[in-house]
Formats: sequence, C-alpha cells, structure tokens
Amino acid sequence: MPIKDLTERYSNLTAAQLRERLYCLETVVSKSKIGVWQLCVATGKLSVNQYFAELLGLTWHPELALTFDDVLKIIHPDDRQSAKNQFKQYLAGKNRDFEVEFRVQFADGSWHWVRDIGAVVTLQADGQAEKIVGSWFDVNDMVESSQRLRKITRTIPGVIYEFELYPDGSMRFPYSSEGISDIAGVSPEQIRDDASVLFSLIHPDDISKVQHSILESAQSLTEWFCEYRLIKGDSERWLTGYAVPERDDASGVVRWYGQIVDTTADKELELELLESKITLEKAQELGNIGYWRADLTTGELAWSDEIFRIFGLDKEHVKPTIEVFDRAIYPDDFKAVKASMERARESGIHDVEHRIVRADGEIRWVHELAGFRGDDSRDVMIGTIRDVTEQKLYQRELERLNVTDELTKVNNRRFFIASLERELKSIVAASRICVAIVDIDYFKIINDQYGHAEGDLVLKTVSAFINEQLRPGDVFARIGGEEFALLLHRVEGADAKRRLNAIRQLISELAFCHNGESYQVTATIGMTMLNPQDTRDDVLHRADEALYRGKRDGRNCVVWSEVD
Repeated sequence: MPIKDLTERYSNLTAAQLRERLYCLETVVSKSKIGVWQLCVATGKLSVNQYFAELLGLTWHPELALTFDDVLKIIHPDDRQSAKNQFKQYLAGKNRDFEVEFRVQFADGSWHWVRDIGAVVTLQADGQAEKIVGSWFDVNDMVESSQRLRKITRTIPGVIYEFELYPDGSMRFPYSSEGISDIAGVSPEQIRDDASVLFSLIHPDDISKVQHSILESAQSLTEWFCEYRLIKGDSERWLTGYAVPERDDASGVVRWYGQIVDTTADKELELELLESKITLEKAQELGNIGYWRADLTTGELAWSDEIFRIFGLDKEHVKPTIEVFDRAIYPDDFKAVKASMERARESGIHDVEHRIVRADGEIRWVHELAGFRGDDSRDVMIGTIRDVTEQKLYQRELERLNVTDELTKVNNRRFFIASLERELKSIVAASRICVAIVDIDYFKIINDQYGHAEGDLVLKTVSAFINEQLRPGDVFARIGGEEFALLLHRVEGADAKRRLNAIRQLISELAFCHNGESYQVTATIGMTMLNPQDTRDDVLHRADEALYRGKRDGRNCVVWSEVD
C-alpha cells in the first residue's frame, strides 16, 4: 500500500486506537514466529524484534542494533549474493516489490528456507527510501515439499497434471510437472493460466477428437482417455492421456487429475501390427515388451526372453506352448482372452488387457496386441505382450484419490453421495438405514485461536476416531469443512441415536493440546432414517434440519428428525 494511503488510513485514529492496533499487531507477530526488521537506509542501522534476534543467536533488548552485514553472515553462501543484489535493485527502484527466498542458518546450526518481504515506509525529501520494514517467514517445509514433489514427478513417465475447464470455455493447467517440457516443449508456467498454448500444438486432424473427448468427460464425469498426435518442432509424437474428473458445483469448473505419456513407440508398433508389417526384430528393439508367435493350428508357441521374465518362468526348464500360456491366465479373465482371439479371426487384430498368475504366485496385468494371419492350412498370430501392472496401479490410485478426502484420508462427499443414492435405489421398508451429519462445534474458533494446522489436526483426529467406531458396512465421509456424514446399516432409529450419542460423548472426551494449552471439542449430530419414498435431497434436508436444531439448542447433542 502506498505511504500516502497508509497516512490517510490512520490519520483519524486516536492515540489509544493506534496503541491498541499496535498491540494486536505485535501479539500476532510474536505468536506467529515472524522475524520483523526495520532498516534506516542512511545509517545502515537494523532494528529487529525478539524472534529475529533469536534466529541470530542474540539476546534481544530495546537498544539492540545490528547492521545489514550482520544479517548477510547467516545467509547461505550460495544465496547471499543473489539476496544482496535483489535488495540493491529494490533500493534503486528497479523492482517494484521486494520479495526473495533464501536459506538462513538458525542459532541451532540448522539451515532453513525463509521468505523475506519488505517495503519502504518513509521517504526522504528527494524521494529516496528513508526507512524500510520487512519480515522473515520460515517457509522451509513448503520449499522442501516442493522439492520432494519435483523429484518424485521426475520418476513418473510423462507429465502429471491438474487441468481446469471453466463454464465460459477457457482452460488452464494450474499444475503440470516438469515432464511437460520433454513432451511438448513448453514450460509449466506457459500453460498455467492459458491452456491454448498446448492445444495449439495438437495435430490438426486430432484437435476435434481431443476437444470432444474433454467435453464428453466433463458432461458425464467419466474418466478421460484419449490418444492423439502432437507436433513438436519438426517431429510428430503420439500421446496418451488419462485423467479422472470432478466438478465444483458452486463454480461450475470441472477439474481433471491425470497423466499424459509419450506413447509414440507403442503406437508405431500398433500401427505396424494393423498393417501386418510387424517383425520379430522390431518387437525386440522395443525394450520391456515381449514378442511371440503362436501357431493356433498346432499349438506351438515361440516366446522372447522378456516374456519368460514377465511370467516368472525359467526358459531352461519351460517350453512355451499355448497350453502353458492358458494356465497362466487369471481364471476370471480367461473367457475375455479367448473371445478376443476369436474376434481376431474376423478383424485381424487381437487386443486385450488381462491378468496373469506368475510362477511365484504374483498377479500381474499384461496387454496383448497381435495380428492374425490365416489360410487354408494354418492360423498364425504374431504379437507382443507388455507388463502394464504399474499403469493399472497408477490408474487405481487416481480413482482412489477421486473418492478420498485428501486431509483426513476418509471417504469424500462424492463417495458418500454415491453410496446414499445406491441405498435409495434399493431401499425397502425393512432396510433400517440411518443417515447422520456430524459437525464439530465452534471449529472456527479453533482455527482462529490455534491456527489452521491445529484445526487440521482436530479434523484428522476426530475423523479417525469416528471411523474406528463403525461396524462393517457402515459408510463414513468428510463432506466439507468440519462436517462429516454417516450411513449406519441394520439399525433402528432409537439404537442409531444411542450409538451416535455414544460417539458424541467419546468425541467430547478426546484431549488436545496446543503449545501447552489443553482443550477439548464437542460435536452436534443431526440424524434421520431412510424411507422408501425418500429422495437424496429429502434425506439430507432432514439431517441438516436436525443438525441446525441441535446447534440452536446449545450444541453437543444428537437430534433426530423423523419423517413428517
């Protein structure tokens, strides 16, 4: 905020009001562990608060005076010159704002990343800075988490990303891993606020297919999967994308979380198979893909070494035959594999994913792709088999994340609503199902008084505790903020209320402690029983109405809303 604006803003305050605001500010700063400094440009004198002095290993007193060089000494040697240059550029007016991150050695010898933010508060007569104030925030956990994430994403093939589609048709990638540079030759920053940069690189013949697949996924909220070409420089690459969507009902924004990988090698192989030009030599060049040749007339089968590894078999002791292969197919997938082979006699292509049981008992996923060639005397298939277990596991993890609350690791609202709708479709008069909504009382006060990290701890503790109290078949989810929802099966209304009251009482007995200060929390619960004529909105409305009645009646209670 400009100095003139600050002056006008506080010019009408009395001395008492100014002292009160100063006290509040000092209290917030001291509780938040923020290092505050003030620099007199002319003298080079640096005044700091108590926390800043402690970082330097000094005992603070009102007359403590430091210099800019004193601070430079504790900045990491690799960061020192950069921080110094940026501060000089700010003084010279080359940078509008001063904000920089660097490593600092704390008094205990440890190195921490801090964010230094400063601003001019008074000017000299010639308009040059007279006094500058600033603050140090410890951002070590955030920086290290970001670094760990970058290291992890480098081990994942292709790019993982978050993609957003807005109601007005605009698109952006709020997050994309560094792999986007290898795949498309653009940086994450280039597509963060406008995805059109990446879409402009899609092959003209494929752009409509990609756009249609995105809209279809957005409308049905089904998984997005698309294979398409992208122009990168003078080359053409095949990409395969997979993502799980979710819609923000409040804003209408649809978000996808997924992965895009360069599948050019696989696609080229697939096209060669479709054109009957595949050769054993070409398959062998493609690492980690086993090739095979099967004579369906005689039952003879030839494998590459890679297939022996995939199936966990010793090539010295096992002779590959169609019978050996059939025994390795997972029993539940056997019919699908054989059906694909029969279709290949008509289409010329055998393309199927299925499970196998290795010799050591491990179950793996494989993808078979082959071409069929038949004549009057012999039917032959030539193809490849690829271990896709890790891809399957990754897909399942994405699916799990889609129905799991990130903070508490319990089910999320999407999962709860789907479970409720499933019950409503099959409910009968004797079903005896209770729906309850649990709300932590005065949760905002916990966040305001102890901070959001402490609030998160309360949410995780309470959710884990409630989860432990449930019976098999019950459903528990976090549906938003400090609200949770329960589906209790095979229970009468009175029994459900007794169970919920027991949970409520036990929640109130949970002990929490923040910086030596102990406290407890309570919860208010609204419940109702499902009826055959109910809709989803009917049930949630009754449970909500009961919850709010409990809030009005003093909280820390269970209120049962029965059908009118």
